[in-house]
Amino acid sequence: MKKLATVCLFSSLCLLANPAFADVTYRCTYGQQERTISVVYQDQETKVPCEVRYQKDGATEILWSAQNEAGYCEEKAGAFAEKQRGWGWICTETDEAGM
Repeated sequence: MKKLATVCLFSSLCLLANPAFADVTYRCTYGQQERTISVVYQDQETKVPCEVRYQKDGATEILWSAQNEAGYCEEKAGAFAEKQRGWGWICTETDEAGM
């Protein structure tokens, strides 16, 4: 299972294979560069399990995940967006459904 998760980190096909929903998305820009921080849920009602996905330069990585703790991914994503702001990025929260 761990090996599959590692493979999925480097394959955009894994993002398409599992239906997932994003409620919280931050778009961060710095000049012409863009980064996206998204909280992605497998179950829209319970908000868990969840993942915080970070997209940059055409690659996506999972920074944090939670199986049972509602609110964990939202907290981590918000804190990471705030850290980006500290580095000079302009991050805005967007309302998106479906990832």
